[in-house]
Amino acid sequence: MIDKVAYDGWLKVHKRQIGNKTYDILKDYDAVAALIMNEYGEVLLVKQFRPSIMRDALEIPAGTMDLEGESETECLARELKEEAHLAILPEDLQPLISYKPNLGFSNSDMHIYLAKIGKNRVVNEKPPDDEDINEIVWIKFNELERYIMDGKIQDIKTIIVYLYIKAHRLL
Repeated sequence: MIDKVAYDGWLKVHKRQIGNKTYDILKDYDAVAALIMNEYGEVLLVKQFRPSIMRDALEIPAGTMDLEGESETECLARELKEEAHLAILPEDLQPLISYKPNLGFSNSDMHIYLAKIGKNRVVNEKPPDDEDINEIVWIKFNELERYIMDGKIQDIKTIIVYLYIKAHRLL
């Protein structure tokens, strides 16, 4: 089995020949995300522009692990500061679930964490310096299901973490 590079950008696409069949394999980065909850039972979401769908999406904050040597929790703490003005320590993050979001064509992992914080820990609720983030939103955890059912939330990591928390009765 020999992979040939078909595209070499920030993401890399490899052609993999197995028997008589050729597969496209996406070599992308592992990622981290967090369900941030405050003392009022609210979840922090970010509204950000997604070029793949050409509109804003409402989702839990996340980021790719694209800095060599950075741990999952260090990466997530950095992303939370960039995306949500949230100063959080890596040790405040509790691992919840890891999964492969695109198993059919990628081997990357998504690692989701939970952090319970005081709402006052968000330094500034204006959009952060990240040019893709348009708004920081707090909604009640029990409203997530309605947002999902109404199509206001279509992001898979946000849906998975909601179902995981609900199934395990973690709140």
